[in-house]
Amino acid sequence: MKALCTGALAAVALWSATTQADVLKLAHFMPPTHPMDAQVMTPMAQAYNVAMAGASEIKVYPAGELGPGPKAQYKRVATGVAELAFILPDFSADLFPVLTGYETPGRYADGIQATQAMWENTAEIESEVDRAVPLAFWANNATIMITRDKPVRTPADLAGLKIRVAGKNMASVISAWGGVPVNMSPTEAYQALSTGVVDGIYIGPTAFSSYKLHEVAKYATVNIPGSVYSFLLAMNKDAYAALNDEERRELQAVTGKPLSLKAAQAFADAGNTAMTLAEESGVEMISLTAEEIHAFSTLSPFKDSE
Repeated sequence: MKALCTGALAAVALWSATTQADVLKLAHFMPPTHPMDAQVMTPMAQAYNVAMAGASEIKVYPAGELGPGPKAQYKRVATGVAELAFILPDFSADLFPVLTGYETPGRYADGIQATQAMWENTAEIESEVDRAVPLAFWANNATIMITRDKPVRTPADLAGLKIRVAGKNMASVISAWGGVPVNMSPTEAYQALSTGVVDGIYIGPTAFSSYKLHEVAKYATVNIPGSVYSFLLAMNKDAYAALNDEERRELQAVTGKPLSLKAAQAFADAGNTAMTLAEESGVEMISLTAEEIHAFSTLSPFKDSE
């Protein structure tokens, strides 16, 4: 009887182990309300989960649940803390010269155009993402200048102002324009602007709604020569190699170029909505003249490479 019980328990354990769904953890640092979660990551995970019908599952961990901030996201996926991760290459720009090369101010009209250009250069991007498997890559809206107390119409207006940026490329732009770059996560932007730690935020327009900057900003220069940010969704190499044929096929079906273009479009749509929210909240929208745009463009540290 004891042997029968032991055998039965072993059989149950074996059955549980073989029927339990593989859970792929997807880490990112943005709030669940951010368009990249609400309109991209979560729908992508849901589509995969439906297709796999319980045999495998992507579980999204937003808002830094598997580790805060964007700086260590690449390390987290490379070391297996998460099977998948959303990465901002600009926070590790030395590792991603190709992806961050798309961030030149004024190079692309919008994130959709930049994303199309990225997918014409997949071999180089895949080569530089050598510690993980790139599943999708895209760009967001061109950055705008959001300030608390001082409107910005000329480089002289930026002189000495502390401006939040993300990474060295953005920092070099702000320095060339006379500002003082302060590198920080977008999740810190609200507190930093409201308390005066920074005077302004150089960021995409979705930040008005995603990080509630419409509550603490007074001005937004909406057509300053902007930089797009590049984004990356990557998977741990060992986890990818362990996928069976069905898992790999369904994962590829919900990622790749279609997801990338969907993400870029989601940013564009969310940016328009966020700008409307900011304007309705009393933020003064400043549009530069052609001459004023030229004054910023001539100071770009990347102008010789455009």
